[in-house]
Amino acid sequence: MIDLTKAVTVFIGRRGEHNYRNIEFDVSSLLEDNYPSASLNAIYKRPDGVAYPVVTNYADGVLTWQPNATDISFVGVGRLEIRVTYGDVVGKSTRILTIVEDALVDGIAEPPEPPAQEWLNKVLSALAELDIDEINNLLNLTYNLLNNNYDLLNTTHNLVEDTRENLYRRTGILLNHLHPIETASAPDMISRRAAITFNNIANGNNVVIGMITYTFVTALGSPAANNVQVLIQDTLRNTVKTLARAIRGIDDEMNIAYGTGTDPNPICTAYWTSQRFSIGSTTVEAGESLFLLERAENVTSAIPLSSTATAIISDFTRSAYSRYILSGNVSGSGGANSVRGPLHTILPINSVVIGGQGGELYTTAYDCHLITLCRQSDTSEKELDLYISNDEETFTRIQRSTPVGSNTSAESLHIHIQMRQARVPAGYGLYICMGSDGTSSNAYCDLKFTYHLYPVHLTPEPND
Repeated sequence: MIDLTKAVTVFIGRRGEHNYRNIEFDVSSLLEDNYPSASLNAIYKRPDGVAYPVVTNYADGVLTWQPNATDISFVGVGRLEIRVTYGDVVGKSTRILTIVEDALVDGIAEPPEPPAQEWLNKVLSALAELDIDEINNLLNLTYNLLNNNYDLLNTTHNLVEDTRENLYRRTGILLNHLHPIETASAPDMISRRAAITFNNIANGNNVVIGMITYTFVTALGSPAANNVQVLIQDTLRNTVKTLARAIRGIDDEMNIAYGTGTDPNPICTAYWTSQRFSIGSTTVEAGESLFLLERAENVTSAIPLSSTATAIISDFTRSAYSRYILSGNVSGSGGANSVRGPLHTILPINSVVIGGQGGELYTTAYDCHLITLCRQSDTSEKELDLYISNDEETFTRIQRSTPVGSNTSAESLHIHIQMRQARVPAGYGLYICMGSDGTSSNAYCDLKFTYHLYPVHLTPEPND
């Protein structure tokens, strides 16, 4: 029984087999108590790249697939994904690696003589010279020896199968660790970023980004082309979160109504954060904010950004670093009163995606493996802590007291600090706190973060 809550590799057969194996999947985690079994289907992508739905049977929480000759006609690694569709709801399982092995070629015209025939003839000749009792005894002995050998062969075969499965799985885990699918840095000067922090949102207020107008309403209607309606929620925070989802083009008929050409915004993506962050040397203070990222690379045309809501706007600009203001220690030399400053957003929740902001926004696991010190205002001793969170209410520290410093405050230092590569799950944001032994509340440190992205279908299980 295959557990869909874990990434797995499944052997589905050898080339030439047909309806020989029943592969069972526990789909209870997909159906839960909300969706009928009739909404299940499985999509299979063969090793040659051809993808199509396969025939499955469902009973008592178990989906069974019986691969046929078409499914296993190509040797190699494929993919299987189980989906549940119910109205507008679409749920997908983790992608499952499938393995098809090679087999002997069928159709040999003349079968060769069994290699044991000559030996068997000699045994039969010798038996002919014995009386019936001796013959029966020898036959029984031979039969027992053959049975013993058969049992030994079965045991060896099972050991080989277990070893093969383990090797496939371990190889996938090693590839996942050693070969990330992408490396990126934040911030970078390829795409511009902007920010808008809301203090109040009222019915009829709007936000304009490029050619798209987002209007806050108390009841959804039918917006015209280049217009989106966003339903005002019970709190300011939830309203800003809904606006961020509307900019990314998330389907939510209860809270968002899209006009033609608005799903998603063609210019930028948006992510909510309540912590402070920076756009270069400009600090965006903690509040209910949108963290805006341009989709295109190396574009110079202006991007209109405005709002009739009560808000503070930082226009789109390029930035090569994130500035952290060291406001923790404000008195006492040598760190006598040193404490960490406030949390500071580096990568917002759900913002690390495969293919960059211009591609499909599928979030993925990542790690921060390198920090570059670009410049600093003074030469005090500094330390950095890394945190992650998927709700900005509970923060988990993944790296503590990393020293960040140099004996000069010159611009463009580019001192590289290697990090311990703690894996960050998909959907989590990255945050920092910093402290120093200096005495200035205005001291700052400019940083750039480089991170690896990892494919979700090869994530190792616990204890691996």
